[in-house]
Amino acid sequence: MIKFNILVIEDNSITTKALEYDLTNAGYRVLLAHSPDIALKYISKGTFDLMITDINLGDRNVNGIDLVKKLNLVKNIPVIYLTAHGDDETLEDVAETNHFYYMSKPYNSDSLLKIIKLAIIIYKNNLVEKIYLNQNITYDMSNRILYCEGKEIKLTIKENLFLTLLVERKNQVVSTYEIVEYVWNKEVVSQGSMRQLISRAREKFAPLTIETHHGEGYRLKVV
Repeated sequence: MIKFNILVIEDNSITTKALEYDLTNAGYRVLLAHSPDIALKYISKGTFDLMITDINLGDRNVNGIDLVKKLNLVKNIPVIYLTAHGDDETLEDVAETNHFYYMSKPYNSDSLLKIIKLAIIIYKNNLVEKIYLNQNITYDMSNRILYCEGKEIKLTIKENLFLTLLVERKNQVVSTYEIVEYVWNKEVVSQGSMRQLISRAREKFAPLTIETHHGEGYRLKVV
């Protein structure tokens, strides 16, 4: 059986120990982060399959909702909020994030484990390789569809191939040679055609940033 990695973000030591005990006994591998700084390091590496986070983490600058927004930009995985905060303003902020479930403290172990199991089943059965490029723009890698605020952006075949390559190599410079090979395959391509593709892509992919690295290639900047 493959171990399922769960990142737990919680600053309360008693709750942390309880979650670690429940999840470990259920057969999951648990990663613990007791502060936003540690959580951000895990998020940047992306080495987990589900995230459970409190909202108030004892940091005035970063809370659990902020961390989920960061995660949404880089990885599409189930997120469960586990918190004592249930005021209307907090719920509105939670609703703006891509998450699976919101659970109040104190939690019931059996209920939480059932929710986790359901999240795993649903995400496995409906696995769409969705990449969050920013808070408004997502790219469905499986179906090759670009969305801005939930609305599909129509792309040509070559624009889509170009976007796929940039997304697969996001924050890395992709050489002009690689772009030509991937987008045009064995077709002969002129510099004018390349410039037109880049120009159209910048217009359609806005507000994403496609950087020009002279003499090297292009880079899709994803913060």
